Amino acid sequence: MSGDGNGNGRAHGSKRANGNGRVNGVNGNAHPNGDGHTPANRGGSAAGANAYAEGVLDARLGRPALDVLEATVVLEAWTGAPAANAMSLAPDLVSSDYRLRDANPSLDAAEDREQQSVIAEGLTLVLSIMSVAAWAIPLSKDYGPHVLANAIRLALPIAVALQWGLRSRYLGRRHALSIFGRDGIAFCALAMVAVELPLALIHRSGPIAATLVAIWVGGTIVSRRGWGLVYATTLVAATIALDDGAPANLVLGSLTAFTLIVCVVGVMTRRQSTDERAGSIPRALLATLLGGCIGALLVSDPSLGWGVRGLHPAISLLPSVIGSFWGGYYLWNLYDVIPRGLSGMPLASASSARMRGPAMSIFVGAIARLLGATVVLSVVVMLAGHWTHGADATSLFVAFGGVALVSLLIGLLESLSLRRAALVAAAAAVAAEFAWYHYAWHYGIHLHTAGAALVVGATVGVLFSLPPLIARLARSGNTLATTLWIQ
Repeated sequence: MSGDGNGNGRAHGSKRANGNGRVNGVNGNAHPNGDGHTPANRGGSAAGANAYAEGVLDARLGRPALDVLEATVVLEAWTGAPAANAMSLAPDLVSSDYRLRDANPSLDAAEDREQQSVIAEGLTLVLSIMSVAAWAIPLSKDYGPHVLANAIRLALPIAVALQWGLRSRYLGRRHALSIFGRDGIAFCALAMVAVELPLALIHRSGPIAATLVAIWVGGTIVSRRGWGLVYATTLVAATIALDDGAPANLVLGSLTAFTLIVCVVGVMTRRQSTDERAGSIPRALLATLLGGCIGALLVSDPSLGWGVRGLHPAISLLPSVIGSFWGGYYLWNLYDVIPRGLSGMPLASASSARMRGPAMSIFVGAIARLLGATVVLSVVVMLAGHWTHGADATSLFVAFGGVALVSLLIGLLESLSLRRAALVAAAAAVAAEFAWYHYAWHYGIHLHTAGAALVVGATVGVLFSLPPLIARLARSGNTLATTLWIQ
């Protein structure tokens, strides 16, 4: 799941387990073979039924079932077997040779590579923010502070939207770049026609915004390839060149060209045959819209002064980004901890509401990591305010921390297929931010608190996100059924 709560898989349905262990939307009396029998109870030996059921489990889980509950849910969802048949087969499908992972599971080779990639991506993100923050002073000198601020306000929501969409359809999957390679040409053509060309036609700030979008979105693809440190190094080199007085157009143009070339090389060198499918287009469009809302939250508060106040407020964004990244990474444990926490539990009890269940414990742990890292690192940045050109307003760190939290919550809603709730929360957050600012302006209320409107918007987004999330996560059986569909 990205600083943002997204899982690696994407749901292809909204079916979920209820308290009786049935999967809503699957008819227990369905006969998918058209001959009056489901595959799991079709005529033949019990061994044949077990073999078929084992094949379904292997296809859907990629491993033996951890317990009877998990096997039952999969058989009901993917074979159409009635609950009684699924539960009678399930005990024979739980492998006694399959050892449950310890509380701190050791990663296999593939997981270890993925963990290293995530760590490298996090380090890249930190270096990227610091480098881009350092661009503010030289770029504002070349373009003018208001031109740069308008360019950032245009580029940031578009870039975040494209990043969320790419993760939903391609980058959140194990063979991300192989899948992306199939649609790479079409995606680039669409991005040029629908995004880059319209931006470039906007007077003065448009061409700058177009280069920033290409640099930020391209960096996401490069980081997914595992070349994040190379990307971060080029950003540092661009910062040095700008500080030495190099023309801004030359630096940004060269950096854009280099980033795009590295993207092409990265995708081409990872092309391989894979049966893994891209995420659905409607799901990706929804993720794009949600990402755009998060980006709009960041730029809709005029008190932030993007591009006008030197390193402020970009450097203030760093603590919350790191906290969000850590919290989102911790949420990945949902896919491992929930089945282990439900091991041996009666089916009817699995879906009962428990505020201390395995899903809720992971969720609370993720929130604690996000808030803890944000608070500690914010204090560090505030103490270094003399060197960060005034990035020491407490309200600003609160505002960015709120955005990080609502981003994590909305991303988790989307990854659990609670799409309507995610969209409502994102829209409510943006609407509240706009309403607060325009209300204050209309009535002549002069707000000198930096990020006040952003705090209001983020708070509303959190309040709308928490109830549906708690309702789902408090019932670990429902959450398990959802994650099985996501996988």
